Amino acid sequence: MNINRTCIERLRRTDRCGYSAHGVWAAEPTALACLALMHSGEHAAAQNFSTQLADVQLSDGAVPTQAEGDSPSWTTSLAILAWLAIDGFEENIDRAIAWTLQAHGKTIPRNSEIGHDTTLLGWSWAANTHAWMEPTCMFVVALKAAGMRDHERTQDGLKLVTDRLLSTGGCNFGSTVVLGQATLPQVQSTGLAMLALAGEVNTDPRVQLSLRYLEENLNPHTTTGSLCYGLIGLTAHNRRPRNADALVQAALERELTREPSAYKLALMALASSPDLSWLPQRPEVAQA
Repeated sequence: MNINRTCIERLRRTDRCGYSAHGVWAAEPTALACLALMHSGEHAAAQNFSTQLADVQLSDGAVPTQAEGDSPSWTTSLAILAWLAIDGFEENIDRAIAWTLQAHGKTIPRNSEIGHDTTLLGWSWAANTHAWMEPTCMFVVALKAAGMRDHERTQDGLKLVTDRLLSTGGCNFGSTVVLGQATLPQVQSTGLAMLALAGEVNTDPRVQLSLRYLEENLNPHTTTGSLCYGLIGLTAHNRRPRNADALVQAALERELTREPSAYKLALMALASSPDLSWLPQRPEVAQA
């Protein structure tokens, strides 16, 4: 079974993408499907999904997680990536980036009972809440893809991602130590963190420990989303495991025992790529 062909063919026949096969439309799986389809040359289907993202973009440039305008807008990052991959959405990208640069999580003074630096500026899941790991990773990846690696907000995001790595390697939603107790790593968060930190000169030993954590914790029993993000994170650092294809194959066979969601089909298609050529990359924009 060809992993990419199987996933792409199913995505091409999908009208609206959700987190479950018959779930409500959602921006994240729609953007991921767009990236996977564009990478496989399915431009018409990718255009359809990019247009769906444009249709829900708010007047301030944000892209909500679902079609309802009052839902959180962390998915603006993924919409930027989708629009960067296909021509014709420059105005949407500009408005989304403008919103991204003014959006940020709430910072609070340092607290000895909290292990991470609460003063670092990143992005949050929802407005007026603390900045956390995964949304910050997604916005860092989007801004770097847009050629804004050197922008102050991107650099602040990279500092937050590094700060939230655990001392033993890996990371989770963004907590390190709470009330003296170290928290535990999660594969999906760690994969996203490694993707965000890819290409950076970072001598923090926790980066290498995090890559080792991924290598030691990807197996045929790893849930599909976590497996895919873990593989993408390792691939971003040229550490793709030799059994990567077998791992995705096992995940696909597991998903095909039921009707797989567009979210998982898109992730498996992206994770099956031996490199990150599906990730758009614009030339660096000179910063004022």
